Amino acid sequence: MKVKTTQNKVSFVIFVIILALFLSLFVFIYTHEYYPVKGQSMYPTINSSGTDTNGVYVDTNNKGEFQDVVVATTEEGTTVIKRIMGFDGDLVGFIADENGDVYFYRIPNGVENYEDCLQSFKVEESYLKSIQGNKQQQEAFEIMLSKQIENKVFVMDKVNQKFYEFYQVPQNKVFLMGDNRGNTTDSSTKYGGIPYQNIIGKVDYMVVNNYFQVFEILFKIITFKGSNI
Repeated sequence: MKVKTTQNKVSFVIFVIILALFLSLFVFIYTHEYYPVKGQSMYPTINSSGTDTNGVYVDTNNKGEFQDVVVATTEEGTTVIKRIMGFDGDLVGFIADENGDVYFYRIPNGVENYEDCLQSFKVEESYLKSIQGNKQQQEAFEIMLSKQIENKVFVMDKVNQKFYEFYQVPQNKVFLMGDNRGNTTDSSTKYGGIPYQNIIGKVDYMVVNNYFQVFEILFKIITFKGSNI
């Protein structure tokens, strides 16, 4: 009798595991879409091998938050994969420090008296391989601003008594940037703000032409481990 009870418990556990896998797969297929990734604009986060071998699964029910990687379409109809770096009303721009290193800044919409502590709005970007490309990105950003004068804002740094040209993200739009600074076409170099509704979804998982990674993804879903991006 004891052996049979043990067998029943084992069978039940196996059934629960199989059911969990099936439900996870069903939910995953229902909520996610696959997109191949071409180019190096998100290097090293995606296509870190230097070749176009990656694809991503996108949660179409999640538009993403600040610094999340998303897939979106530009107003020209091009599908892009970028990182959210600003929402409507935010002030975004680049500032060089005393060493000449250029960093990205974001002042969230509604923040007041930022002129007194502008340095505190420098964005920490651990996902970048190097900030060296930010200098080239800043140059392209200034050209983009010259074509979108209506969105240009002069931000003052009271501590250093300097003015900087920033971009105010228009209403119902987002500011998207690639991680490969200096080698990416994005909101800071060409598009400006992209309509929020054009975000297809947040990138949850990356695959490298390896079908076995589907099991890894399912395991992450079941164990609530979350994204591998």
